[in-house]
Amino acid sequence: MISKPRSRAARRLGARLVVILLIALGWAPISASAATIGVSMVPPVAFFQFLRDGIQERAKTHADLTVRFAHAETGDGATQIEQVKAFIRDKVDALIILPVEAAATREITRLAQEADIPLVYVNNGPREDWFAGRVALALPNDLVAGRLQMSMLAQLMNGRGRLAIIRGPASHSASALRTQGVKEVLDDFPGITIAAEEAADWDRKRAAALVARWLAEGRRIDAIAANNDEMAMGAADALEAAKIPRDQILIGGVDGTLDGIGAMRSRRIHVTVFQDAALEGGRAVEDAAKLIRHEPVQQYDWIPFDLVTDKTLLRYIKS
Repeated sequence: MISKPRSRAARRLGARLVVILLIALGWAPISASAATIGVSMVPPVAFFQFLRDGIQERAKTHADLTVRFAHAETGDGATQIEQVKAFIRDKVDALIILPVEAAATREITRLAQEADIPLVYVNNGPREDWFAGRVALALPNDLVAGRLQMSMLAQLMNGRGRLAIIRGPASHSASALRTQGVKEVLDDFPGITIAAEEAADWDRKRAAALVARWLAEGRRIDAIAANNDEMAMGAADALEAAKIPRDQILIGGVDGTLDGIGAMRSRRIHVTVFQDAALEGGRAVEDAAKLIRHEPVQQYDWIPFDLVTDKTLLRYIKS
């Protein structure tokens, strides 16, 4: 007996039953083109403006994907946790979080896991071997940045001299890891000693004030390793105000921002390490979109660093 073809109505009913079954099982295909991503991060200043821009621009490449931003100051983990709770109440489809305080990440991860909402940490995040649920991290390996920076500075110092280190905030893992990378390289250069080490919290003015104080105290410094370009330029501001010739004290930064590259071009700083903020933000969006669709992602999505020197400077100068 030959069965008759099913009617169009029957085919539609069958398709609906399949969708209902998938939803019941929790594996319905969720289109990133109809999703909202909640982003909580520090205010968009300097490098972080480029990171925010990278998130926005990549989101525009997905039809109907919307991004909502909330900002919290460095160290204000309580505010960021409340922002995450608000995003969850509003039923966003995924979270992208740049932690403002290391102590807040455990609670943020727990909230996302309990709500079964995809979570992507960007630029900074907890360093654990594995996370349950739909969690990913789009991060640079900041240990590498510190090693690259100090290797170049040590070469420029001919392996001898007195080094000052300007750290970022304790709340950001990059500060500790970049500083650790610097000190690991110093293990191979016994002729270089640490003359001073303090934090300036990524801030240009604080770094300038810090270096001015060191100079007023009579600290003898041959080179400065700053955890980011903003602090490196702050150090350069202080040296310029003290009328110290530009090549007398070497300065290294990290991030390869437009201002940092410009400072290298004018010899106000001598080395930086490029971190692609736009790529970082874009990767976070792509990871979030895949997790929304229940697609596998690499839990640690490493973003590469690139050493910027006099020989490679031109490739980073925007025309």
